[in-house]
Amino acid sequence: MNIDICFNALFDNELKRLDLLSIKPNLKCCNLKIAVYRNHSFEMIASVLNSFLTFSELSADFIYSSYDDSLNFQNIDADLNLIWLDVTRYKLEDISSFVNERALALRELSNSPIIFICIGNNLEVKLFDNIPDCYLFSLNDELERIGDSAYDLAKEPYSGTRLSNKASLRCARVIGLQYIPAIFKPNIKAVVLDLDNTLYRGILGEDGISALEPNIELQKAVKQLHQNGIFLCIASKNEEADVVELFKQRTDFALRIDDFTAIRVNWNSKYDNIKSLADELNIGCDAMLFIDDNPAEIENTRGLGLKTILANDPNRTVQTLKYFPGLLKLKKSKEDNIRDKDIRANKERSIMANTLSPKEYFKKLGIKLHFSINDLNQIVRCSELLGKTNQFILNYKRYSELDLINIIKNKGCLITAAMSDNLSDSGIIAVLVLSKDSKESVLNLNELTVSCRALGRHLESIMIPFMFKLGMNKLNSIDKIRINYRQGERNIPALNWLKEFSQKETEQYGNIICSIPNEIVTEGISIEVSDNG
Repeated sequence: MNIDICFNALFDNELKRLDLLSIKPNLKCCNLKIAVYRNHSFEMIASVLNSFLTFSELSADFIYSSYDDSLNFQNIDADLNLIWLDVTRYKLEDISSFVNERALALRELSNSPIIFICIGNNLEVKLFDNIPDCYLFSLNDELERIGDSAYDLAKEPYSGTRLSNKASLRCARVIGLQYIPAIFKPNIKAVVLDLDNTLYRGILGEDGISALEPNIELQKAVKQLHQNGIFLCIASKNEEADVVELFKQRTDFALRIDDFTAIRVNWNSKYDNIKSLADELNIGCDAMLFIDDNPAEIENTRGLGLKTILANDPNRTVQTLKYFPGLLKLKKSKEDNIRDKDIRANKERSIMANTLSPKEYFKKLGIKLHFSINDLNQIVRCSELLGKTNQFILNYKRYSELDLINIIKNKGCLITAAMSDNLSDSGIIAVLVLSKDSKESVLNLNELTVSCRALGRHLESIMIPFMFKLGMNKLNSIDKIRINYRQGERNIPALNWLKEFSQKETEQYGNIICSIPNEIVTEGISIEVSDNG
């Protein structure tokens, strides 16, 4: 199917089953085995779910339970446990207690992620925070958008669900474009926006500031993404002074100039500007979404590997953005609120790094590092950081929350580094996962990742060996560490660090045994350590 036709079939307001069924998974798709526990039929949704999943290079096979209001689970080897509930079938006063009790029961049987997807819940259903890799979603808002046509009670005895065909297709879209990719694929980190005929109708340089008509709903939608921790950037062919004046004068715009973390307003190609933005943010272009009204600009930037939306209709753009994979965050962390300020501060850090010695740099910035060992309160952030498309990651283990909890329980070691300085609080910027070889008593480095925001601050050569030493003392190992690594698409910075640290060449994958330094120079840096047992 033509890519534009496929895009239309997935994001159109009126979904058509035949169009969706004509979309086939491609060879790149990662196939998932999904165990479906339900108290009403899921088959109408499952029949088109792969059409939506393939947009994120995923596909799925389904293993079904029988219809069971009591949710008696089986020990099924699956990549995902999906619980599909029509909550109106329950007469319980406290549905949340029932859902949480069943979630805990399933967690005892399976280490795979769990998602509860509910319809018909007038009462709010909540999950406890202490159930790792478990998420709850309600489709009520989606169903309310189509009113009475969401339900087809006449066909319920035959279909096994109250949902109409129209509602089933819309539910499949949310599940296949948002929920499941949010679990198995990295989030988009930045949205890059054109200005003329995208954020507003009109051309700034021709029509003037006062004549421009804002696309308010689109501006509100991207502002919400910014509030959820996603970077907003501008890539526009205009005069920068005119754009600054535009946002100053147009107080009716939902967006302000300060909402944008980085701006490229000039007459360079969008290709070069987006590449420059990625460099400034320390992220890959594959973690960016570019929105522009010009098909030629969209086509010219495809070589960067970024995601794109052609903004040729404001309402359609908002609709597409609403469902676009990678924009749904399953859980919020402290770092979501400080990420933007931290990146802005990197400009000043970069100037200082180029003019000062490392010792002077650390002292002038007032750098503080706080190391934490086996802190269960940091599990969500650790799993999030390990799951990103990161330039500094060694082994691509992608540990889940439950994986990390089990590592701590099984006498492994999880070490984090949080950083702050006089310019901003960076939060947790590095995660280290260690175990001890019982025969040789050496440390095994199973995973190491450093946030892209922290790169270029001259910290890696100090911070990482210090974490090694903490792990050596915690696990009572000898002063040797086996560093496991694997070459990926974008982890060259991590492999370069490993070559420098070990003074050895790396291959496609393997491990290198290194000595842990006895002395680590930390002059100019304030250090705190918390051991949580």
